[in-house]
Amino acid sequence: MKNYLKADGNRTVSISIDVDVFKEGDYIVAYCGALEVSSFGKDEVEARKNFEEALNIFVEETHKRGTLEKVLLDLGWSLRKKPTVLYTPPKSLAKPNRLEQHQFEERVLLPI
Repeated sequence: MKNYLKADGNRTVSISIDVDVFKEGDYIVAYCGALEVSSFGKDEVEARKNFEEALNIFVEETHKRGTLEKVLLDLGWSLRKKPTVLYTPPKSLAKPNRLEQHQFEERVLLPI
């Protein structure tokens, strides 16, 4: 999947986040606990596509409002500004044991 932010000259930092995929009722859910972003679809392809869109909206809107860094810190992320900028997602909390659950790694560019 492509996840990017059109930063118009602003710098970005690339990070990896874990996304859980599981069945809930008639739908497949894609959920990232580190960002509290989720989406769903009738199958995994649609759930991932919808998750990518939700993730891009989350990054773009929080960046546009100037709240991205605050939101990440409130979610338990750590930020190191020197010698280079590094965002570190929080450690995963215990996850409910769901049947047919698996995880994929998502790369996303965050503006700095």
